[in-house]
Amino acid sequence: MMSVGVIAVMVAVELLDVGLTAVSKVAMNGDMNHFVFVVYSNGVAAIFLLLPASLFFYWKRSPPPLTSSIICRIFVLGLLSCGVQTCMYTGTGYSSPTLSSAIGDLTPAFTFILAILPDQSLFSVFSFYKFNF
Repeated sequence: MMSVGVIAVMVAVELLDVGLTAVSKVAMNGDMNHFVFVVYSNGVAAIFLLLPASLFFYWKRSPPPLTSSIICRIFVLGLLSCGVQTCMYTGTGYSSPTLSSAIGDLTPAFTFILAILPDQSLFSVFSFYKFNF
C-alpha cells in the first residue's frame, strides 16, 4: 500500500516539472528574460515553500545554529542552483519543453555514470564483470 503513495508522489512531481517547463516556455515566448524568470521562480519558491516548511518543522523547537561553514555552503549551493536554472531556461528557450523534460529525467543516469568513472560508487562496473585493468 505504501508503494502506491510513493508512485503517486513521483507522478505528481513529474507533472509539476513538465508544467513548470511549459509555463517557462510560454513566459519566455512572451518576451520575458530568463534571468528575470529565475529570480521570480526562486522568490515564489522561497515565500510559498521554504517559509511555511521552516515554520512547520521548527514550530516548537529551536532551529539548529548557523555557522559560517553552513552559510558558505548555502551560498555556493544557491549560486550553482541559479546557474543551472539559467542554463535550463536558456536551453528551453532554444528548444521545446518536451526535450527539456526528457533531459531532466536523464539526470540520475548521468550522476551514476559520473560516480562510476572515478570509482566512487559502491557498484563498480569493472569489479562486477571481473575485468582486470
